[in-house]
Amino acid sequence: AEQYPSDPEEAFINTGLCWFDMESLNFYLKKQREEKRVPERVRFQESEGKAEIIPTSSGELRIWERPKEGHHYAIAADIATGRGDDFSAAYVISLDTMKWVGEYHASIDPDLYAVHLYYIGRFYNDAWIAPEMGGGFGEPVVNSLRDGRGIRPPYRNLYRHLVGARVDRKEHATYGYPMTERTRGQALKVMESFLRERAFEWMPPDLIAEMRTFVSQRRGPSPRAQDGCNDDRVMAAGIACV
Repeated sequence: AEQYPSDPEEAFINTGLCWFDMESLNFYLKKQREEKRVPERVRFQESEGKAEIIPTSSGELRIWERPKEGHHYAIAADIATGRGDDFSAAYVISLDTMKWVGEYHASIDPDLYAVHLYYIGRFYNDAWIAPEMGGGFGEPVVNSLRDGRGIRPPYRNLYRHLVGARVDRKEHATYGYPMTERTRGQALKVMESFLRERAFEWMPPDLIAEMRTFVSQRRGPSPRAQDGCNDDRVMAAGIACV
């Protein structure tokens, strides 16, 4: 397929070390291209503790499916510094259908990211929000959602991660999803399994693009984005899968 490609997906040549199953990634990319799903792009504009949805082509939130009455949703958020080429990303999934229904992507300061997550969560029927806790960037987001800010009350459905599997220690729950070497590996393995089994109905194209350049490395954290690429969408999607 690399030597005599029949379509653009087969023409893609990676380093040969892609961590995800390329055949399954191409399957979902072809599916997306055939179905031609086009999302709404919006941003939230806050005013006096409420937010208005503003349609705009530069909106940070892509809506693939609006919330449905009686449905339950969850949001998994990868948190970055908000500087340079570092992006924060989040995925909204339906807990009733396991569909990807929303995607957030922006270079944004963590405190403002918390505001956006708050209103995205409220929009999706008070969805559970699971912010990544790792590297120190997640604390401003978790603190803002947990405690509230100004006239914005504390967020009621903030994910808490249960810790304490040892019999000699009491169980306790920490806010957010703790991103350690072990939990990172778990999230990626679950997502890889879902992909290989083609358990997803479909996948967002920008997520597929990042997964195609997510590779095994000899040095540093592995697997991770190959040099010059990003993996913020991959990590957010991984948290969503667990």
